[in-house]
Amino acid sequence: MAVKAVFLECGSEQGHALRVGGITVLERRIRELAREGCTRVVVAAPELRMERPMPIAVEFAGSGAAAPADVDAVERADVLRGVKIVDEGSRRAAEHKVVRGMNKSFEGPVDSLLTWRCSNPITRALSYRSLRLTPNHVTLVAISIGLLACGLAANATSYLGFALAGLLIEVNSILDTVDGELARLRFQYSKLGQWLDNLSDDVIDNLFILSVGSALGGWWQTAAMLGAGGRLTVAVYTYVSVYRATGTGDVFAFRWWFERDKVSADDVYDPLALTTWLRSLGRRDTYVFCWAVACIAGLPYWVAVHGAVIGAVQLGLLALHHTIGRRKRAPLTA
Repeated sequence: MAVKAVFLECGSEQGHALRVGGITVLERRIRELAREGCTRVVVAAPELRMERPMPIAVEFAGSGAAAPADVDAVERADVLRGVKIVDEGSRRAAEHKVVRGMNKSFEGPVDSLLTWRCSNPITRALSYRSLRLTPNHVTLVAISIGLLACGLAANATSYLGFALAGLLIEVNSILDTVDGELARLRFQYSKLGQWLDNLSDDVIDNLFILSVGSALGGWWQTAAMLGAGGRLTVAVYTYVSVYRATGTGDVFAFRWWFERDKVSADDVYDPLALTTWLRSLGRRDTYVFCWAVACIAGLPYWVAVHGAVIGAVQLGLLALHHTIGRRKRAPLTA
C-alpha cells in the first residue's frame, strides 16, 4: 500500500536546497514521492520556492518542526540514492547516481554497455538551470543531425561520405537517448515528446536505409526499398494498434501474440530470456550502432542488407500476428 502522507526532515546543512539534475533536491524528492503514490508532504524547513507547480500538496512546517501525528512515514529531504547531500562534493556524487539511473530498465545491449557513457555527461550538462532546454529541443536537434546523416548518405560517392553519415547517425542515436534521460531527470514528460521521439526514429531509420541504397544503386537500392517498405508497414500497424489501445504513441506498449501475458516492458525485455537477446538485434541502439560501424569500416552495403532482412522478419511476424489473432477472435463452432 502506498504511503499517502510523508514528513521530510531537513539537515542543518541545507542540502535539500541544492540542485541535482537541474532541480532542487527537495523538489526531486517530492516528485519521486508523488510518483510512488504519495498525496501530501510536510517539510521541516522554511518555505522554498518551487519553479513549477507540485503534483501533490506540500506544506512547510519550519526548521526543527516535529512530525505531525497524521503522517504515515518520516523520511529525509536531503538524501538521494543513498547519498546525504551536505556540500558540493556530495551533491555531485548524488547527481552522478541519479543521472545514471535515468536510463530505461529494459535498454538494449549497446545502450547498456556503451551509449550511456556518452549520453549521461550530455544529459547532466543540459540539465543545468542556465540552459533552458527541454527534451523536445534535444529531439529536434537529434532529428536535424539524423536528416543530415541521411543527406550525406544519399549523396555519398566515396568512403568519406559514408563514414561521416555513419558517425552522424550514431550521434543521432546518442541524442535519442539523451532526450529520454532528460525527460525522466527533470520530470518533463509529454505526449508530444513521446510522438515526436518515436515517429522521428522510424522516419530517420527508414530514410537512412533508402539513402544508403540510393547511393549504392542497383540491387542494393532494391533491397533498401523493400526493407524500408516492410519496416514502415509494421511501424504503421504498431502505432495504430497502440493508439487504439492506450491513446498514446508508446510503442513499448505493443505486444506480439506470444507476449500478450506480459504486463510491462520490463516483463517483455527480461534480460534472462532468450527472446530478449534475439529481439535486441532489431532494437534501435543495436542496429544503428551496427550501421555506423559498417559505414565507417567501408561496408555500407550492410545497411541495405540489414534493412531488407529486418523488414522481411518483421513482415513475417506481422503476418503471423494477424493470422493468429484472427483465429483467437473467431467464434467457436460445434
